[in-house]
Amino acid sequence: MRRSLALVAAAALLAAAPLAAQDLLVYDDDLQNGFQDWSWATHEMNFTPQRHSGTASIQMVPANWEALFFHGPVLAGSDYLELRFWVKGEATGGQQLRILFWLEGAEQANVDLAAYVAGGVSGTQWRQGIVPLAAIGLGSGSFNELLFQDATGASQPNVLFDDIVFTADPTPPGVVAVAVDPDAGRRPVSAFVYGVNFATPAQIAANGYTVNRWGGNRTTRYNWQLDVDNSAFDWFYQNYAGPDGRPLPQGSQADDFMLATRAAGAEVVLTLPALGRVSGPDRQRTWGFSQALYGPQLEDECSYFPPPPPGWCQPDAGNGLCDPAVNTTGFCSPAGRIVGNDPDDTSIAVSPAFSADWLSFAVSRVGSAAAGGVRFVALDNEPMLWNSTHADVHPAPATYDEVWQRGAAVAAAAKQRDAGVLVLGPDTWGWCDLWTSAADAGDGDCTDGPDRQAHGGVPFVEWYLGQVCDHLAATGERLVDYVDVHYYPQSGEAFGGEAYAALRLQSIRELWDPTYVSQSWIGAAPRLVPRLREWIAAACPGTRIAITEYSWGADDAPSGALAQAEILALFGREGVDLATRWVVPETGTKTEEAFRLFLDYDGAGARVVGESVAATSSESSDVGAYAVRGPSDELFVLLFNKETVARDVAVTFAAAVSGPAQLWRFTASTPLAGAGTIPVAGNGFDATLPARSATLARLRLVSSLIFRDGFDSGSTWAWSSASP
Repeated sequence: MRRSLALVAAAALLAAAPLAAQDLLVYDDDLQNGFQDWSWATHEMNFTPQRHSGTASIQMVPANWEALFFHGPVLAGSDYLELRFWVKGEATGGQQLRILFWLEGAEQANVDLAAYVAGGVSGTQWRQGIVPLAAIGLGSGSFNELLFQDATGASQPNVLFDDIVFTADPTPPGVVAVAVDPDAGRRPVSAFVYGVNFATPAQIAANGYTVNRWGGNRTTRYNWQLDVDNSAFDWFYQNYAGPDGRPLPQGSQADDFMLATRAAGAEVVLTLPALGRVSGPDRQRTWGFSQALYGPQLEDECSYFPPPPPGWCQPDAGNGLCDPAVNTTGFCSPAGRIVGNDPDDTSIAVSPAFSADWLSFAVSRVGSAAAGGVRFVALDNEPMLWNSTHADVHPAPATYDEVWQRGAAVAAAAKQRDAGVLVLGPDTWGWCDLWTSAADAGDGDCTDGPDRQAHGGVPFVEWYLGQVCDHLAATGERLVDYVDVHYYPQSGEAFGGEAYAALRLQSIRELWDPTYVSQSWIGAAPRLVPRLREWIAAACPGTRIAITEYSWGADDAPSGALAQAEILALFGREGVDLATRWVVPETGTKTEEAFRLFLDYDGAGARVVGESVAATSSESSDVGAYAVRGPSDELFVLLFNKETVARDVAVTFAAAVSGPAQLWRFTASTPLAGAGTIPVAGNGFDATLPARSATLARLRLVSSLIFRDGFDSGSTWAWSSASP
């Protein structure tokens, strides 16, 4: 029996040891590994008369810029050395073709096929093409579409392809060096970064979420007195009322949200309308773009569905888009949008006092901010999208001045009602309105334009921060306490599944890394949080940072959970003060585990709390490393293996530590749970991280400090400023 157990243990160790990455077949008699045929060239995927190996090849008729087009999972160029394929002219050679690598339609590389096939395409023999990915700029990029395209625009003789494969580096990966200095880079980790949008009390209790946001598009026009909101562009601009039979405003959806969130122990972020109109004047279901009033539109609520549509749909509720050749009512603009409609169809005009009255009502229900009530309020939701999301009531693109003035009026009114409430603004939607206004974006440039230039060429968020501190200097009143932004990656990984795994695990670097260029249409290095810190330092010191909407993957996507866990570690290291994921992860999903890694890692309520300290990884794009120094000199080390193979790590500490290190971990196939202990020797430990895994190691610092009264102390928490 002992011998059998020893063999099992040895096998387990071998299975856990890092292995070389595996080749990825694209075509071998048929498409493989999730690749799909999206070709628009005339072609045959099962051509049997000639093939390099197996039973079939791909026959292509190269003409008129047409292409073989294979769409598949997102691949990281760093995971593969080369694209290899075999090519032959069916009867004659010399075909001129190009090879393109796209990421969701965005070109990442474009090369001449003949340059990578020795002797070019032959009509008498199969020849191998070898494209080194790093040499064409894909060594640090991602892609999910492979094209072989006619390069002449004319007709060429048929060409054949076979055995298409991305080859992996056969060398097993080396050891990743992780260095932790518990006395460097110390920054308190805010408890408010573990927030979500629209969590239920049960979800807060089960996972320990610290902040719960009432936000999103529908909150812009939420009428707290009537309990009515508007679905806006998301769903045919319709007013919807909450449940009947309640003594409003008590018992409204927002009232229930506040009461339940505070009772569950989470803080509330309440979005206060600032657009100037809210849903009303009653609780009836109405819609902004009636086809009876404003003419035929491209889609309505019933035509959205395949026939027969559901009985509850409303055929009169249009989407606000139209064809001027068909809709000749005068309401259809040449740009194909309904204009001149009556905003009173679905809304009523309100002043800032409307939002301030709501806050007063909230105080009556849950207390003031200082007494445990609503601590945070946000100035509307994504005002630079009012003209698109809420086109039926605010068709004009918002400007720098409008967003500041409307928000400032609501903030001032709110602080008059509850002086302790903390205000978040301006609530940007993404990359573009960090830089400029919707008015400029409407002119075709989403980062610059006349509105920005009229404000000294200063980026919108930096200018907004300047307004906050100018007002503070003039009046002694700080209207905005947190600069509030939303941020989603733009290549499909924000809400997509595992097809985006490789890309999403790299694109989280958009949040901080100055060397990482977004592979989406952004095409720049966002380095979001450091950029916000710089703007705060330049324009309004003392402002805190909030990211109240973000997402990096579907709830049940294992790579999304891994990305979420690393993002939470990033928020702590980079100094984000408040964050709420859009939306709360579904119960029982992997992404819940990402939060529990910080909020309940042992299943008994243990949390990762304290100060972020310096931690570096020799291969940070593959293995992320973070560390948190706890209040009783616990030391938490967080390690994220983003690769598809196991990785060995050697963790060293610049201070004395004691072990053993206790481990908790989740992987794609195993839930968050204890993962045993490992010994600590020579001020460090070695570990093997499973593929695509998140690991938490907990150990302790050994103090050499002496209290002023001469007694030894096992803790250095109170000595932060004196620590070497």
